[in-house]
Amino acid sequence: MVSLLVSADVTLNTADRMTALLKTQPESGMELESVPIPEPGPGEVRIRVESVGIDGGAEALIYDWHESKRHYADRLPQLFGHEFAGMINAIGPDVDGLEAGARVAVEPVLGCGHCRFCRSGSFGICPDRRIVGLHPDLDGALAEYAVVPQERLYPIGSLSADEGVFLELLGLAVHGIERSEFEPGDSVAISGPGSVGIAALVATVAGGASSVTVIGTEDDRQDRLPLARELGATRTVTAENSEVELDEEADVFVEASGHPDAVSLASSATRRSGEIVQIGIFHGSETVPVDLTRLVRRGVSITTVYGRRDSSWRRAIAIAENTDLSPALGPSFPLAEYERAFDATRRREGIKITLHP
Repeated sequence: MVSLLVSADVTLNTADRMTALLKTQPESGMELESVPIPEPGPGEVRIRVESVGIDGGAEALIYDWHESKRHYADRLPQLFGHEFAGMINAIGPDVDGLEAGARVAVEPVLGCGHCRFCRSGSFGICPDRRIVGLHPDLDGALAEYAVVPQERLYPIGSLSADEGVFLELLGLAVHGIERSEFEPGDSVAISGPGSVGIAALVATVAGGASSVTVIGTEDDRQDRLPLARELGATRTVTAENSEVELDEEADVFVEASGHPDAVSLASSATRRSGEIVQIGIFHGSETVPVDLTRLVRRGVSITTVYGRRDSSWRRAIAIAENTDLSPALGPSFPLAEYERAFDATRRREGIKITLHP
């Protein structure tokens, strides 16, 4: 957890201080502050943050102080930011195989390391998991420097820092495909052309899908749906409520919007004996109705996905090295222009908005 602030004047930073964007009050907004540069402990590495993403379901809601994020109120001030990449700046004791100057992306989910899920590689669903930049005791990367355990780092070589940020999302999508029954040649439908949906598009195209239909809303018609076609979608359509016309029922339907209507759409647009892969997170307080009887009678399975595995990261990096991800990246802003960045997020500009400390 970030220490008690000494000065709000970010121009007073010295060699042992850095600029950080903190959530200081239980209300809309964040503030730039000057805080001590963190020191890596045993098994830890300090990263000079080059790019940090704004997650529409996490940092954006925290910034706007959405009701689903008000449980953080008693632990403020807090330094958020869980999607990030940068350069190793300092290495703590007992760290092997890493050198200063290497460029890395970060897996923010920390499992306990001992439970049956962690031992099997499924640290994302560890009941005691903590997330760097979202857990109150683990400072995030909306700052010039961040400290993380060495085992959570993935070298990215020549990939850009913004591509490194996108790997967290691409790894999530890859994990969804890993868990599913998807096979090369399958037809895929994806609801929600946001960052997760676009990552799922990249993953399924790379996996050999015969066709990929991306479903958005009227708001996506002029920007996100054309972008989806740039990244390999064979068809894009708009849907109102749960109504949409598809050329064919999908073998695999990836629900990435986190909208209740999309679940109804998936139920009607997935072929018999097909599969719904649920990646989208629902942030509302109401439960989501599902017509399970229809799914049972049609033999449609539902696979839920959360987090990543080590294999997901390795495959995501390989995909990124062979894919032009630039349509999905940006816009990017200097950290000092954070208000513009969060405004852009509200306006749904681009796909993966990033801040550069």
